[in-house]
Amino acid sequence: MKKNIKPNENQNLNGDEKEEKSGKILDSLEGNVNDVEKALEGEDQSENETEAVFDPAARMIKNRKSFFVVGLIIILMAAVGLVSTVRFTMDTVKDIINQTSLKNEFAEFINPLVIIDAPAFDSTENIPPSVVISSAIWKILLSGNTDKYESDQTNMTISEIDVESAAAALFGYNVEVVHQTVNNGALSFEYNSSAKSYSVPVDADNNTYWPRVKELSSIGDTFTLVIEYMPPIMGIGNEAIKDPGKEMVYTVSRNASSMTVKAIQYPQTEEES
Repeated sequence: MKKNIKPNENQNLNGDEKEEKSGKILDSLEGNVNDVEKALEGEDQSENETEAVFDPAARMIKNRKSFFVVGLIIILMAAVGLVSTVRFTMDTVKDIINQTSLKNEFAEFINPLVIIDAPAFDSTENIPPSVVISSAIWKILLSGNTDKYESDQTNMTISEIDVESAAAALFGYNVEVVHQTVNNGALSFEYNSSAKSYSVPVDADNNTYWPRVKELSSIGDTFTLVIEYMPPIMGIGNEAIKDPGKEMVYTVSRNASSMTVKAIQYPQTEEES
């Protein structure tokens, strides 16, 4: 019995047709493989992108960078603020130190007038002659530069020229100096007209008022000082003493090279002001 065998389609194809058909099959297979590879690559890329987006380590690094920048800005601002604060504090302390130094300078300068409790005057033309002599001699004594004067262990001899120079240093060169013997309580400065000199006790007692500058103000080179006359306890500069004996207002001219007392006045009362 013969079987009916269908002729193979490939058998009926000639050589060129067989090659063409085989090429189409390979192309089809290759296309499918490429599609699969692309699909796989797309999945990998999608997974990588997903991992990049949701990577906690990357987000933490990014946050750390942001915190570092913010922290650096805060530190810089704090540093600027600290520098400004330190500068302000230093300026304030410097002003206080300068004010204290200036007050001490004025207190030392007017001390000869405070020691003798000089009366009030409104100009150097109206200063009593005895006040000019007494304050000038006290200026010499307080300077501490008395070793050059001759002495007999009890009294020293000070020339009238030195007294005139000291008076000019206190009141200016226009002050009138009338040489004379002056007495200040139990203390006496005797004038010798023939020798043109003064006999002054070596151990002159300065246990009297000493000045403390309560207030200080200025207009240009002219300074107004409210001076507290402090009792003679422990000497000048004893800040433990609280209550002054009295107050006087001094007007002093001050420039780069010198100071000059222009007036001494009583403080104004509330009714007068």
